[in-house]
Amino acid sequence: MSRRLPSLNALRCFEVVATHMGVKKAAQVLNVSESAVSRQVRILEDQLGVSLFLRTHGGMEITEEGRRLALAVTEAFDHIANAIDPFQNDQDVVTLKVIPTFALRWLFPRLHRFHEQHPMIRIVVQTRLNDMTVDETGADLGIRYGRGGFPNEDATELYAEWIVPVAAPGHLDPDRPEEDLRSAMLLHPLPDHQDWITWSEKSGMPLRVHDGLDFDALDMALSAAEAGLGVAIADVVLADQAIRDGRLVVPIDKAVPSGVSYFLVRRPELRRRRQVRLVEDWLLAEIATARETIASYARG
Repeated sequence: MSRRLPSLNALRCFEVVATHMGVKKAAQVLNVSESAVSRQVRILEDQLGVSLFLRTHGGMEITEEGRRLALAVTEAFDHIANAIDPFQNDQDVVTLKVIPTFALRWLFPRLHRFHEQHPMIRIVVQTRLNDMTVDETGADLGIRYGRGGFPNEDATELYAEWIVPVAAPGHLDPDRPEEDLRSAMLLHPLPDHQDWITWSEKSGMPLRVHDGLDFDALDMALSAAEAGLGVAIADVVLADQAIRDGRLVVPIDKAVPSGVSYFLVRRPELRRRRQVRLVEDWLLAEIATARETIASYARG
């Protein structure tokens, strides 16, 4: 059906002028000049063949025709806004599932940089203690921890994990750290003790790896180490800021690869969404610093 409509820009200017009963205020709301607002209102009056406002020395008054039109235009714009709002909300939100320690120690301190670049896109972070299962579909993107080979997802390796002992400053004697470590309280990020087992085997330093305190996540073990409860075994990337801030130190500079990596995963069909691509590209650019951190420990 053919519709004869006046300029939508003119209708919008008219609605704001009618709402605020003034060209000056309307210009401020629309962030344009007063002359531009007045011109659009005159264009609309010419197109409709009626006067919408009476100009007086004291300001302006809306006519009866203007009042009826203002009610109809406001209702129409509200109806359009309500119709497109669900699409805008869906498109401007990107959901990311991630393990809590990665979120707390790496992602959250950097998210403000993404929002500065893309203020209209909101990242919703969903954390979970365990790794995602292969059939989960509740997120646009995910950060998984494992050895790869995820059959239902496209995966990009973010970085291969390297681990190293960390402790509060002064917790181990810097002149005899290896001897102190053998009798220290070991803090295990997971109950299987696998990280300490791997480090002990690859560093060639026998330890009582089955003793110590167990936690449900690396962040808890790192927080316990910061509080002086013992020595944690840490991903060098996720512990890097605490080390830089002086909350943790590396008493024995022997980092080893754990054999596990972090991966960015996505369902192939979601790659078409521009907002998802922007979040993915930002994550891949930011993670470059993690690889530099790992390289510094690997060289050491």
